Amino acid sequence: MLTPSEQWTWYYCPQQDRLLLDIDDQLQFSSELSAANLNDKPVRQPFSLAEAEAFWRFHEALQPVIVDDALRFELCLHALANRYRQLSAHKSWYFATQRAQDSGLYQLVQLQGKDTLLALVVASDLECVECLLLEDGESLAGKQLSRHTVIRVLRNRALPTEVDVGYARTA
Repeated sequence: MLTPSEQWTWYYCPQQDRLLLDIDDQLQFSSELSAANLNDKPVRQPFSLAEAEAFWRFHEALQPVIVDDALRFELCLHALANRYRQLSAHKSWYFATQRAQDSGLYQLVQLQGKDTLLALVVASDLECVECLLLEDGESLAGKQLSRHTVIRVLRNRALPTEVDVGYARTA
């Protein structure tokens, strides 16, 4: 498996209209973020030590539920790309209210729409959490949601899972 490196570089590509991460000469990650979704358009932004640490925390959180190394790697990069995402309004009406409200960063949660969706918390504040969907599913409103989508919801919509994610690896 590839490991984070200070040689990795984030940048916005206007030709592809995507946020990209150059990993090496032969490998590039293309996020789902277009210019309209970006709060910043990085120009050759090196991968930081904080991002490397966050990568390993996301990786560790996903390990119990995502067996495929390549998919886990890709999901970690989608989670990291979220820092460039423009803040959006929450879409809490997509999901049922849950009892628990104590989900936090790097935690696996369930969102209850018409389908129960497994997600990873990639950002949080006092009122909301931003969740990276780990599977496709349908919201209460009937909207089809796809894996890799980051959705912002009120904390009372995210139910922490019972999966033991162990200790986080540091960079």
